[in-house]
Amino acid sequence: MSQEKILVVDDELFIRELLFEFLTREDYEVVLADCGEKAVELIKSQPVEVALIDLKMPGINGIETLKKIKEVDPNTPSIIMTGYPTLESSIEALRCGAYDYVMKPFKLNELKSSLEKALHEYKLKKEIGELKNRVKTLEEELKKYLPPEGKSEILSN
Repeated sequence: MSQEKILVVDDELFIRELLFEFLTREDYEVVLADCGEKAVELIKSQPVEVALIDLKMPGINGIETLKKIKEVDPNTPSIIMTGYPTLESSIEALRCGAYDYVMKPFKLNELKSSLEKALHEYKLKKEIGELKNRVKTLEEELKKYLPPEGKSEILSN
């Protein structure tokens, strides 16, 4: 089985290294970006299961990064991380589709718990999408065996 891929987007080297070490030990594949622009480019070439995004970064901020990631893959759950929490930014993040909003300094086990819940939701959404596609394929196959609409076959003995 392949490892789940987690994208960590933070302009602080210490946070990127800390999360890389922690998540790698937890058996995740970790991809790092030091800004929102790089994160969006990375996600275009290598999809991830979850993105951990810092709120305040130079260039495009965490909310804009979240929006751009959602444009590339609407199903990728994103967790916003911030050392400057405000009610307004938390509401905006959630309205823009963030899965969760965590405050720095965070406890790694709490972040891990949020990450695991986001992964579970991602897997469920992916499975639902696959099942919908399968149902659609089966419906199309069944239509081949049904008479065209408006024409009924008369069965006679």
